Amino acid sequence: MHLLRGAFLDTAREPGVSSGGQLSVLVAAIGNPDRGDDGFGPAVADRLRGRVSAGVRVIECGGDVLSLIEEWAGFSAVLVVDVAAPIGRPGRIHRLDLHGPSPLVTFARGSTHAFGIAEAVELARILGRLPRCVVVYLVEGERFDIGARLSPAVNDAVDRVAENILAELSRRSAALQEGSAEHA
Repeated sequence: MHLLRGAFLDTAREPGVSSGGQLSVLVAAIGNPDRGDDGFGPAVADRLRGRVSAGVRVIECGGDVLSLIEEWAGFSAVLVVDVAAPIGRPGRIHRLDLHGPSPLVTFARGSTHAFGIAEAVELARILGRLPRCVVVYLVEGERFDIGARLSPAVNDAVDRVAENILAELSRRSAALQEGSAEHA
């Protein structure tokens, strides 16, 4: 019964809009700040706190990525922030929109988590608990040693991703305001 709670999504709303016509977005920052570049997600969350509008919740998710399935219940849009092992150049930013088949398969092998975002997204999709809009911001990491700081390349990506998320939230809010004005 617990797994079925919220299994049927409200499809009459635009992605990221609550039933009250407010922005309804979860920003889930994944990672461990004590493991070098794995601290990327929490560093982005720190940059976002106090800068997001009402209706946007910013959380940090340490090791249990599966908990995201519970955390995003009730949100129609979710932005996930995480680091992946490098497949190209450390610090490179990837924005993945998960409408349709998941492009996360490319990054699943590079996840720093035993059960990563790709698996959580696919499980939620199977259970009918995936929000209508899921966007993942990944940065390619370089070092993951315990006690290490963010590498320079990943540290440089923190502000860029935070600004990209703020711009995306602003666009969503503007679209909501536009839609409200048209229906007035």
